[in-house]
Amino acid sequence: MTQSKQLSSLAEAAALLAERARGGRVFIPAGPVEPLGLAEAFRANPGLADELIFCGLFIPGLNRLDWAALSPKARAEVFLPSPDFAATIATGQTRIIPAHYSAAWRFFRTAPFKAAVFHLAAPDAEGFCSLSLSADASPAFFDRTMFKLGLINPSLPKVKGAPKLHLSALDAWVEADAPPAELSTPAPTGDVDALVHHVTSLIEDGATLQAGIGKLPGAIMAGLTQRRDLSIHSGLIGDWVLPLIDSGALADHAGSLKAGVILGSHALQARMAQEARLKLIPIAETHGAAHLGAIERFTSLNAALEVDVYGQINCEFAGSRTLAGVGGAVDFLRGARLSPGGRPIVMVQSLGKQGETRIVPRLATPSVSIARSDAPILVTEQGAVDLEPLDTEARAQAIISLAAPQHRADLMAAWSQQRGVKA
Repeated sequence: MTQSKQLSSLAEAAALLAERARGGRVFIPAGPVEPLGLAEAFRANPGLADELIFCGLFIPGLNRLDWAALSPKARAEVFLPSPDFAATIATGQTRIIPAHYSAAWRFFRTAPFKAAVFHLAAPDAEGFCSLSLSADASPAFFDRTMFKLGLINPSLPKVKGAPKLHLSALDAWVEADAPPAELSTPAPTGDVDALVHHVTSLIEDGATLQAGIGKLPGAIMAGLTQRRDLSIHSGLIGDWVLPLIDSGALADHAGSLKAGVILGSHALQARMAQEARLKLIPIAETHGAAHLGAIERFTSLNAALEVDVYGQINCEFAGSRTLAGVGGAVDFLRGARLSPGGRPIVMVQSLGKQGETRIVPRLATPSVSIARSDAPILVTEQGAVDLEPLDTEARAQAIISLAAPQHRADLMAAWSQQRGVKA
């Protein structure tokens, strides 16, 4: 245990962090606990960020601050690229690590870091501070030797099910009061009732569910309120979990609700702080293949942007524009395949906003998010098909049958032309 030093201000904290981590990586917690006050302290004195490499699991659409832009000589490393980081990605200041979430955990455990920042709730009477709303990545640094800076935030809820860190484990800490970030998710566009029906028909009582960020999880969960003894094992939980709790669909035992991050409204954050069934766990458990494969009837629910007739799936790109990273989708898909009775579900709305087909002859994206060898149960408004047991021809026919009817003839014609091409 170290003798933790209390600092007087965020400016002093930024200066000490810069001194101790110069020329190396600094872990920055993200999601709802991104330390924007610390970033402002760096922004007020840009020279402090020189030669620092800020690294974290920043979430597109929520964590919009470009840490590399705090100084012309600062850099950043991200696992989920975002349009908000486009300028420094273009200059090379921000480096994209194209890895699954499970690989991000290994990176945090083994790559050289000079410092880690922990954003914590106020300590209890014994000096233990809750990790509050996010336990996905920070525990990777608990036992690593490096400079550890704590930001003690009285506005963060003391989540009962979150891991704790003692003040004495920190080299220095400072009080940094600020509300946690909220994430609001709009309702899905278009008619999704048929898609929701096809997905919910695959989910039985007693299943364990995973869902990600996006517009569809809320609609899916609202359709499961008549199920019973459901559990959650997910990288995150959003406001979509509330209908399951309020309807009695969630199993009533400790640990029936497991996740790495609470990502939603302040109302959700307040309720989860007191939820006895909740346990926040690190990426090694939320995304680890051994953990997922041991869960009976593990059902992964992830949305995609586009799929081609070979079964290749795009979760990242709108044309050539990067919207996000693959994240944990493949981890969860593979875990569901290993699970006894598991179901790896990928949902695609068959039509885009302008009526364009999202089932295409062949992906034209810079890379493939989910390879055809990781074939899921594919669901659109037209139905659901398990692609794994199907050969190339049968798979193409099945995928085309899930396209909007007005696009099927063109897809069949394109597939006929492609049959002679080595698949």
